[in-house]
Amino acid sequence: MKSPRTVAILGVGLIGGSIGLALRQRGLSERVIGIGRNSARLRKAKRLGAVTETTTSIERGVSEADLVVVCTPVQHVVDHVRQVSQFVGPNTLITDVGSTKQTIVEGLTKLENGQFVGSHPMAGSDQGGVGNAHADLFHKRTVVVTPQKNTNRKAQTDVASFWRSLGARVIELNCREHDRAVAVISHLPHTIAAVLSVQANASQMKLAAGGWSDTTRVAGADPELWLAILRDNNQQVIRAVDRYLVDLHKFRDALESDDTRVLLRYLKRGKQNRESLGN
Repeated sequence: MKSPRTVAILGVGLIGGSIGLALRQRGLSERVIGIGRNSARLRKAKRLGAVTETTTSIERGVSEADLVVVCTPVQHVVDHVRQVSQFVGPNTLITDVGSTKQTIVEGLTKLENGQFVGSHPMAGSDQGGVGNAHADLFHKRTVVVTPQKNTNRKAQTDVASFWRSLGARVIELNCREHDRAVAVISHLPHTIAAVLSVQANASQMKLAAGGWSDTTRVAGADPELWLAILRDNNQQVIRAVDRYLVDLHKFRDALESDDTRVLLRYLKRGKQNRESLGN
């Protein structure tokens, strides 16, 4: 895929802003159009260099785009992609960055125009907003592309090439496999961090240091955004929580019976998995 000359980004927050910064710093696109409802935030995105121009109109923002990236919360992606499809050509590439995929991908099998391919960059931060965006957010990070059987193959290849041009590693999964995987690797950790964070009282919090801070970091993310993600993937998250509770009870029972063999097995396997990340 040739680099898209004009890219429209609907929702210029952390992810959208980082896409814009990466495109501009790498010299990949001549125009990067930021689209949103809040003019002040759009002005900030332009001032920070994430976009070259802005508009509050989806129609004006996407009508000349070669690629449209929808970076709005998961509960709005389907409606926003459908809106985008009304104002683009038949070959315009459309993708999203939603943390859940089945509802989105299966809700967008028929569009007026454009070629939609779902994406999910496994990158981000508990600190949102374009002010925290940076051009290297996707460098050596995984982006999951989620085609369906009827997905246009050229569009699928082009979306993967786009993410690679931003420095990402791309893997392909169907939307159901994706949602099962992220329930364990992303949504369960956030759930645990949130519940763990409320266990400490004000007096105990005075002792909180690196271990507590590292373990609960993701609980600092936007609650409304995460509520939507967890609700959308609730069945897979429930399964992940249930499996976690089985292991947690085994760990608890091993503590009660002083079963060092079981305790060490969990501690060693946990250490091995964590070290396999290499960071």
